Amino acid sequence: LMIQRRQFIGTLAAICSMPATSCFANSIATPERKLRWQCDVIPTIPHGYGRRAPVVTGVSLQPNGTQIAIVGDNHYVGIYETTQRRFLSHLGNHGDWVRTTKYSPDGQFLASAGNDRKLKIWKTKNFQERAQIYPHEHAIIDLAYSSDGRRLATVGFDTELRVYDMASGQIERKLRCHCDDNHTVAFSSDNQMVAVGGRSGSIRVWDINSGRQFIQFQPHKQRIRSIQFTDDNNIVSCGDDQMVKITAIETPDQPTTLPRHASKLFAVKLLTNGFLATSGSDNLIHIWNMDGAEELGVLKGHTGTVSSLDFSGNKIASGSFDTQVRLWHYQEGPDPIGRQTRNFDPSRNRKK
Repeated sequence: LMIQRRQFIGTLAAICSMPATSCFANSIATPERKLRWQCDVIPTIPHGYGRRAPVVTGVSLQPNGTQIAIVGDNHYVGIYETTQRRFLSHLGNHGDWVRTTKYSPDGQFLASAGNDRKLKIWKTKNFQERAQIYPHEHAIIDLAYSSDGRRLATVGFDTELRVYDMASGQIERKLRCHCDDNHTVAFSSDNQMVAVGGRSGSIRVWDINSGRQFIQFQPHKQRIRSIQFTDDNNIVSCGDDQMVKITAIETPDQPTTLPRHASKLFAVKLLTNGFLATSGSDNLIHIWNMDGAEELGVLKGHTGTVSSLDFSGNKIASGSFDTQVRLWHYQEGPDPIGRQTRNFDPSRNRKK
């Protein structure tokens, strides 16, 4: 049976409001079924020459959910095994703050990059093998794999978007960005487009095969920190102006705007079935229903800016400046966030 919308919202809000010490609280029941958020707390640990646990600026879940890659200001990539609940390795060779890390869609590779201006590709089967290293001229802030794993893109503190062909390891394209402070890059779900956002508040979108600029629009008044394509190629974006915009490329001047947050936003992540998560400097993770532009609740527990989110299966990974990663498990029947699947139509709930 489908859970009633009012019951779902009330139950989720109650679960989300639990204090951090109740991460493993008992299920809260509804007449139809049980809903439950569970949270595993993963403290980072000092490594190398550092005497303190690193702040976390990037997390990535391996697609099969067995590993989490964790990066921050200690120059290492921590590999945490979720079933054994321990760190398997701390990968070295970075010479500065590591800002971002991503598993490839098939989970066989892990990319990491940061202030040392190096993109590194690790084989996850044997992390002892030396990573492939691709030098850049400036710090790298974000990277993204295409969903087919054929391409990898990087952006950072320069005006170039670099797109690598993963089969050859060579740069396929260099595309000019709108500014020299780019914080986020994303491929469309059909792998036909790539988009970049940054300090200017604008998003530039290219046709990945021809390199032709498809569109440029400005959904934000301040720095954009995170963007993602929906399955039907709308673009979800957030940033320092505390706003989340959902923009259809065909009508970029008519975005849907979620209710304003009370803090700067660092990350947005699509979940399933029209839901998304946002996080930022209020130390919270907000859960939203895109279809109704409606907040369902918050996940509490972090005590610092939640800088990074990832989602795979029924798990949300969150990394924070509080030196912790939290792994949230959402359980509701066979699917992580309800059974109903709807294509999001930005024209239904536009809020200027």
